[in-house]
Amino acid sequence: MRATISAILAALLLGQVNAAGVTGTAFGFASGTTGGGNAAAATPSSLAQLKEWITDDVARTIMIDREWDFTGTEGTTTGQCCSTRTTTCSGGTSKGQAWIQTSCDDGIWISCTYDNAAKSPLDVGSNKSIVGVGSKGVLKGKGLRVRGGNSNVIVQNIHITDLNPQYVWGGDAITLDGADKVWIDHNKFSLIGRQMIVSGWGKAGHVTISNNEFDGVTEWSAGCNGKHYWTLLLIGSEDYYTFAGNWLHDVSGRAPHMGTDYDASKIYFHGVNNYFQNIGGHSFDVDTNTWVLLEGNYFDSVTTPMTPNSLTKGGQLYTTSTVSAASGCTSKLGYICEWNRENGSGSWPDRTDSTVLSAFANYKQYLIGHTGVADVPANVTANAGVGKL
Repeated sequence: MRATISAILAALLLGQVNAAGVTGTAFGFASGTTGGGNAAAATPSSLAQLKEWITDDVARTIMIDREWDFTGTEGTTTGQCCSTRTTTCSGGTSKGQAWIQTSCDDGIWISCTYDNAAKSPLDVGSNKSIVGVGSKGVLKGKGLRVRGGNSNVIVQNIHITDLNPQYVWGGDAITLDGADKVWIDHNKFSLIGRQMIVSGWGKAGHVTISNNEFDGVTEWSAGCNGKHYWTLLLIGSEDYYTFAGNWLHDVSGRAPHMGTDYDASKIYFHGVNNYFQNIGGHSFDVDTNTWVLLEGNYFDSVTTPMTPNSLTKGGQLYTTSTVSAASGCTSKLGYICEWNRENGSGSWPDRTDSTVLSAFANYKQYLIGHTGVADVPANVTANAGVGKL
């Protein structure tokens, strides 16, 4: 039976605890993810202990009750970064981002100093719950990565921030590469050098990204407009995403980008009841090897809700923008889809590839319900992010 967004929200707001320290139960494609399970909730006493607990192979429920600051703990690097027109930002409204890279064919070299900790994320072991306490849980200057076959991970109610935000390639907040069963819920991402969530070429696996705040406000913007460009890049080899109840605001691109022709990947993406607000660029950017079902998403002051290339790159889309499209879900999925809405935004495409419904008919047990799209802005801003469990 499909759980509805309203039922999920009610459980979370009532503080229903499924396992030690975790609020609620994983749903969508990450259903069955238990993280640390019944492992007793424990609070680390030092930065060293925090790193040990996150990276070891012991099932744990790790409570984050303070700001853990990694900046400066692994030193800094001073060298040359590439400065391009997106760094100098002539006529822009913010500073740009220089690039940490080994070539600079389209710019000039400039001196730069960046923090090393942000460029080397913590490798999360299997069977972990990493949970913030109230609104206190902060990882500053260090991201998380699930890779190498590790699985069954919950990251909930954590603010990940300050990963060399002035530099592209300064650090990613959450990386999935050779992973499975990951629930990323009620977190906040801000001041990230590159991607807030990124997959590698390996499998991200079965992932639910829910009720998160992607806060793109920044002084250093590749778009020169005070909005972070690098939001989500989803290009894994075989990935299944539920993307629900998220608040993406003041970003300018890859919100999200999914799909690649680098290899024969397969990406299935169910986007439900997300709120896209004040986006000075594009939200969805869809490439090939994708099957994308979008319903009940609200675009508020979004320049380009979906890039024109998304319609020509080979991705399969069901965008649910008409009554006919909404009703068309019934035969394959067993319910009427919720249409998407834009307000003060660019146009939203009417695309109804039947292959999407046929594909998702095989995964009906993972499809979640929706609330009415008119209620999305209020529901999402009240619920997404840290301190709102």
